[in-house]
Amino acid sequence: MPARRAGLLQTSLRSRIRLAFAVIYLVWGVTYAVNRIMALNLPPLLAAGSRFLFAGGVLLLVARARGLALPSTGRDWALLTLAALLGITVSNGLAVLSLQHLASNQAALIGSSSAFWIAWLGMYGRRGTAVNVRTWSGLALGFLGVAVLLSAHGFGSQAQLGWQATVLGSALCWALASMLIRASHSHTDPLALTACYLLIGGAVLSGLGLLHGDAARWTWSVPGVGAVLFLAVFSSTFGFVSYTFLLRHETPSRIGTYAYVNPMVAVFTGWVLLGERLDRWQVLGSLIIFAAVFLVRSLRLLPRGSAVPDRRDS
Repeated sequence: MPARRAGLLQTSLRSRIRLAFAVIYLVWGVTYAVNRIMALNLPPLLAAGSRFLFAGGVLLLVARARGLALPSTGRDWALLTLAALLGITVSNGLAVLSLQHLASNQAALIGSSSAFWIAWLGMYGRRGTAVNVRTWSGLALGFLGVAVLLSAHGFGSQAQLGWQATVLGSALCWALASMLIRASHSHTDPLALTACYLLIGGAVLSGLGLLHGDAARWTWSVPGVGAVLFLAVFSSTFGFVSYTFLLRHETPSRIGTYAYVNPMVAVFTGWVLLGERLDRWQVLGSLIIFAAVFLVRSLRLLPRGSAVPDRRDS
């Protein structure tokens, strides 16, 4: 009976892992176009901060209703705060500012570099995962693809290189935040942890928006408010809970594969919602990036749910 129960628990865990991957693959791919709609219709920092506060508040209510405990130690709160500042305030803040100037599909393609940052940073720390020669080759090829994307429009005043580099920096900050969460020893449930993560990052991001004068520039619009609600409910609530769950149960290289699927979804939704197109250099850069994933690891739409044991101190 214990063996049978363990098998059932393992099967359930694999199903949850597949579902979590499906959420971040699809929902976060759509998020790029929706974020651009939000950034073009509302003051981006305050709008982005508001959606994280909303999502964090909902998750906190659910966590408390289920009797889930919040982080209990000073170390847990310190790591969580640093991760929230990097992953929400800095990374998302830079991303939404960039989306006022860049097409969503271009931002998504450059943002796929987070897969390389995550795989590289995942080598270090207590739960570090080794990177072999094939993976290093994939990382190098992927960065070449990013370089092609960055140079797709040349280096003149219309190239928007500064904003493209900003998206690249945003991806690095996101990877750093991901590794902080993965390396933490917190025994907090992913739902409660995500609630605190979103509330901290959202509060600081909203504060920066207020200091920037976003409240005075706020004008209600159906596309803008609709975008905020979609991002709050689907991207922040479901997406971040799924991602935090995967950080506890999967390797960095496997988690990072979402960054290769998101651009494909983003290109399609950018075309449908915003009429965006890719030029030949962007297509070339995209193909190079997508080829790189097969060196990092074979890409599966729904990776096998072989959970990685959470090797934390008991």
